[in-house]
Amino acid sequence: MKRPVIGITAGLILREAGRDSSQYVSVGCGRSYVTEVVRAGGLAVLLPPVAEREAARTAVETMNGLLLSGGGDLASLEFGAEPHPRVRLVDPARDRMEIEAIRLAWRRGLPILGICRGIQVLNVALGGDLIQDIPAQVKGAIRHWSSDLAPCLSHSVKVEKQSLLASLLGAGKVAVNSSHHQAVGGRLAKGLRVTARAADGVIEAIEADDGRPVLGVQFHPEDIAGEHPRFRAIFDWLIAQARRYQRKQKR
Repeated sequence: MKRPVIGITAGLILREAGRDSSQYVSVGCGRSYVTEVVRAGGLAVLLPPVAEREAARTAVETMNGLLLSGGGDLASLEFGAEPHPRVRLVDPARDRMEIEAIRLAWRRGLPILGICRGIQVLNVALGGDLIQDIPAQVKGAIRHWSSDLAPCLSHSVKVEKQSLLASLLGAGKVAVNSSHHQAVGGRLAKGLRVTARAADGVIEAIEADDGRPVLGVQFHPEDIAGEHPRFRAIFDWLIAQARRYQRKQKR
């Protein structure tokens, strides 16, 4: 069987202009997303931030799985709120492309994995909202933004028993890495359930409540899977589900 095609959402990458050069803008995602998808047996294809409904539809129709990568903040108007002063790096075209792709993938039963920004846009696309700045809006917040010299396990989350995430990482307390200042908010989208929280109550994982292959995590398993192989189970799950979807489409 051919490798299943995993669409990975990509964002804009800006590089400052030097004295004798113009500003350089490219589209991409972290290399580790691609590395883990390929290691697990998938074919990674990047989805650029193009705000066209037909482009999103065509892309989803060619995929066997969707991986929502990390990145900047979502535009708050997408979930009916005014922007917090600390909102940054908003890319409206990426927001619209990802929201459309998620809704299409959800309706088609496509496997979805959301990471960091990905868990957030997953909730927003399906009708939920976000905490726009954890330090300012969560009482007693722990540190969710790592300034360490290398990716490392920086705080723990409590994974709910009898959840998809528990089947991959184990239930109870699990140490994870962290690099975010926003999070899934108090309005959880219909069709989703919370399956992990940090010690301060911040939501760290969500999944579909009807058993369909949809998982969102607030941490970055792709960045620590090399040092901590247990996190590879998340990508192995995505590829296994993509293969199942692939076989189903051939019937």
